[in-house]
Amino acid sequence: MITRIILSLLYICCVSPIARADSLSIKIENAWVQAVPPVADTTAAYMKITNLGPGPLRLVGASSSVATRVEPMITTRQERNGQEILGMEAVPDLEIAPGATLELKPGRDHLMIMGLTSHPVEGERVKLTVRFAPGDQRLELEVPVLREEPK
Repeated sequence: MITRIILSLLYICCVSPIARADSLSIKIENAWVQAVPPVADTTAAYMKITNLGPGPLRLVGASSSVATRVEPMITTRQERNGQEILGMEAVPDLEIAPGATLELKPGRDHLMIMGLTSHPVEGERVKLTVRFAPGDQRLELEVPVLREEPK
């Protein structure tokens, strides 16, 4: 019984894909980076970000040693000749209301990782520093590289 409790605590502390920054009142879950072929010059980071604080929070960007820049992007939808066309648009920030959760997912809003200096391979881990406002709040993450969204 005690062994089970200790193993559970170790899992929660060391393995669980949740990052908390109590001073930032942020919870990040299920963060991952898309694996890409060596010819690609971009990839994306996805995650669930929950604002645990009393005021609004803005995701303003990120940085990583594997790229020259990381920017928030939204997915756009336009209709042309009766067909829906999906696109992307860089934005200065993505707002997270108090108590709300922002989901960055494939085909939706995400952090675009551009100017790759190395190509993340499935099974590796990538360091990502996520930046929030107000102020210059930062949260250091080390996220897995996966081919597809985890189920």
